[in-house]
Amino acid sequence: MKFLPLLLLLAAPLSAQPAPMYGSTAPAGGFYMPAMPVPITPPPGAPGPAPVQVVPSTAPVPAAPARPAPPVKTDPARPVRYDEGKVPLSGLVLMPTAYRGRGRNAIGLGLDFNAAYFIGRLYGKNSFGWTVEKKNYLDRVGLWLLSADSKMQVQTEGKWRPAMAAGVQGIFKFRDAPQPPINGTFNLTVKATGKKTDTYANAYLVLTKRPHPKIILNAGYSDGDMPKVIYSLSEFLSRGAINRSNNRSESAEVQIPTGMLFGGLMWLPKKDSPIGLEVMVPQGAPQSPRLYNLHLGTLLKLNFEITYLTFKGGWDLMGMFQFRYNYLPK
Repeated sequence: MKFLPLLLLLAAPLSAQPAPMYGSTAPAGGFYMPAMPVPITPPPGAPGPAPVQVVPSTAPVPAAPARPAPPVKTDPARPVRYDEGKVPLSGLVLMPTAYRGRGRNAIGLGLDFNAAYFIGRLYGKNSFGWTVEKKNYLDRVGLWLLSADSKMQVQTEGKWRPAMAAGVQGIFKFRDAPQPPINGTFNLTVKATGKKTDTYANAYLVLTKRPHPKIILNAGYSDGDMPKVIYSLSEFLSRGAINRSNNRSESAEVQIPTGMLFGGLMWLPKKDSPIGLEVMVPQGAPQSPRLYNLHLGTLLKLNFEITYLTFKGGWDLMGMFQFRYNYLPK
């Protein structure tokens, strides 16, 4: 009895079977499957779907924040570079600097020629007990110094280190006027040296540094005959005058040392208008002379210098012309 409905269904004709649902297909065995939808194809000539147009946005895009540039690291060992002018910076007045030529900061050779002419004494005083005149002014000195200065710059100037150079100087000295005599007490006349020409030589080591592009500092040591040049600038530093000041015989020998410290500074208000001060101090010298040379040439539109010579017992203020020519480097 349980299988009777199934047998009746199988024995029935196909037309008596239930119709399949719309959109489905039935297999021969009486089972059906859902039909797949048929894609809709537009007729020929019909317009297709409108294309989609992408419009770019005009809104400003925020820029990414800029990263700060890393700080530039300077090498302290790298040579410092400065603009070169038209005037030599290889020397102050009589003594050299460590630079070559117009301030070139590079290892190499340098050669300068220098001419200095001490015109005369503008004014001077002395406190010696054996002199009649305590004041002297407008006296002729007439001393020429022609020198050649050859140096080798062995160290360049860096951020912290100074430039260094070693060199030699050869000097030819001559007079175009005799040195003034000294009128002393008891009708005593101390006669200055009558020799009109002489030659000197000295070696030096010098350091130069620019703490500011417009300021140059200079210091060095010289060994040789340069102190003798200082003693020839005043009759009060002659052999007879020194012996008289120390109560010795006027013909006694006077030992002049060879060592000398020198230094100075140079100010560049304009690139081609240096103003400089030079100091020369012989070591252990009789009467302890010191020579100060003030370079005012470019300020006065002339190569005119002021020289101040001080010594134990007096001082002299002199005028001088000075010319420096740089031969190497070009």
